[in-house]
Amino acid sequence: MRDAKNQAKSAATIAGQTGAQLGAEAQGIGANLTPFLTSELEHPQGYSQQDTSAMLAAGLGGAGGAASGITGLANKEAATSRNAGGFQSALDDAARQRMKAAAGASEGIAATNANLKQTQQQDAARGLQGMYGTDTSGMLGATGQEANDINAEVNASKTGWLQDANQLLQLSNNAAKFKGGS
Repeated sequence: MRDAKNQAKSAATIAGQTGAQLGAEAQGIGANLTPFLTSELEHPQGYSQQDTSAMLAAGLGGAGGAASGITGLANKEAATSRNAGGFQSALDDAARQRMKAAAGASEGIAATNANLKQTQQQDAARGLQGMYGTDTSGMLGATGQEANDINAEVNASKTGWLQDANQLLQLSNNAAKFKGGS
């Protein structure tokens, strides 16, 4: 019987220590992760300025190259045919197409950046929610187990020859009262 009581007492101690350890670890992790996730939630970064510039350069490079090729070819033909005005509409169209491609690239990059910021905010919110749920459930689980272990310790101490003798005396007294009261 003592063995059961000692085991229950040991289990209660271990559960309390586990809860304290989980709480301390959660505080250490939270001290670093919570400010980062909160900052990400409130001020998502999106793409860096260098990344945005690189994407714009790549998006505009093709359009600029095509327009430049058309302009070079038109100038060559104008010089050959001695008719400089014959290619103005083609050059104007090339300029319009280059501007359209530039606007499309800029809009696409801006939209992608805005979507990235939204994703960063949602990921940060999920991260904070997960941290709270994990920390809380782990600590509450260990603390709840401690109460069960204490109850087991108390129940384990209720057995033994002295407790059995006390229960027999109590039963005899109750029987005598019942018999005398009839």
